[in-house]
Amino acid sequence: MSSKEGEVVVFDLPEDIVLNILCRLPVKSLIRFTCFSKRWRSIIISDSQFARTTFQLASQNRTLRQRLLLCTNPDHEDNGPPRFQCLGNLRVPRFGGNSMVQSLSLTPEVETARVMLASCNGLVVLGQRLRSFFTNLSLWNPSTGFHRKIPSPVFSMKEGTNSSSVAYGFGHVMATDEYKLVFFELLDLAVHIFSTRDMSWKVIRAPHSSFPGYGMSIFTPRSSFPEYNGVPLLVSNGACHWVRNWVPEPAIYAFDLAEEEFSKLSLPLALMPELPNGLYVRQIYTQVLREGCLCVWTWNCYGYAEFWEMKEYGVPESWVKLFHFSVRDLPDIFVSTIGWTPVLVTEGGTVVFDLYDKKFYGDRELVRVKCHREDKPVCSGRCKIEGAIEGLAEYAVMVYDETLLSV
Repeated sequence: MSSKEGEVVVFDLPEDIVLNILCRLPVKSLIRFTCFSKRWRSIIISDSQFARTTFQLASQNRTLRQRLLLCTNPDHEDNGPPRFQCLGNLRVPRFGGNSMVQSLSLTPEVETARVMLASCNGLVVLGQRLRSFFTNLSLWNPSTGFHRKIPSPVFSMKEGTNSSSVAYGFGHVMATDEYKLVFFELLDLAVHIFSTRDMSWKVIRAPHSSFPGYGMSIFTPRSSFPEYNGVPLLVSNGACHWVRNWVPEPAIYAFDLAEEEFSKLSLPLALMPELPNGLYVRQIYTQVLREGCLCVWTWNCYGYAEFWEMKEYGVPESWVKLFHFSVRDLPDIFVSTIGWTPVLVTEGGTVVFDLYDKKFYGDRELVRVKCHREDKPVCSGRCKIEGAIEGLAEYAVMVYDETLLSV
């Protein structure tokens, strides 16, 4: 502001007012403001209370910005480090084009990671999945560059199995303000739990009295234990969730991160087995809506898909069908692909799908589709992911929140 021509008046605001303004700004803007002064940089990057406040306000005001994080990983370390990229604002009308994809600069510590395992509140779990165990684990915030190594779990897979059969999840425990990384070891029915509060691992065994189906011969503990299907277990309402298919009565199983106990949730009645001999022609998977509610999606052998939301957690009567579609409604997208997976779903009916054209290699594509109740779906954008080609053994995409959080 100028009082005379050429004269600039600078307002020296109290720091509490400055902080009150800053904590309401987007993370991307705050990162740019770290160049303003050493004091601002210290607050934005290092002040844990400021980070929590910005996150809480963004969550309450529903202004938390989400990105898609992509990782393409060479098949051998000699071929270089993995490449991390992120997609720009997913809410913009235009979806697609190279301008949406931004390469992330990596520190030497991050470059040693080979895979992304899971994400929660802007913190991404990185690591290496070797044949019989996990190693080189760390937590990374792509927005701030924060990185912290964590110890590896102390288990090794039995002969004949490998780490790719281990399911895992990562989530936040609000009551104690800690994060937990959980590995489910199927053969031993063991749950390995890492907590950021004491930075250590512990193991609990199943079955026990809280395990779904305990004491019932028809539901053995192993038939209810999660299996790895290529993506981390979905976390909603402070619990990891999964569905076991190919059983007489499919259900959602949950592992509460605070209580460290198992439970069982009912699926929508409309999704229960439709064949009298118990054969089930649907595949059901868990998903978490961008708004945080638990969701399931299902598809059958005819290419028909449905998405359901549990409006009130733990209440079976609160299941509501969000939308449905057939892959034949969008033949240019789905019919020519080997497979597809939803990576982001919203209550409003927007879905971002990860498509792959070849069984193991080939360029990947992210497609945004808008579905509205009974209307046919409409493609609202396509984004080709270059680099997921032969010679890159692993490719992963997941949603992460832009935050300043660290542990």
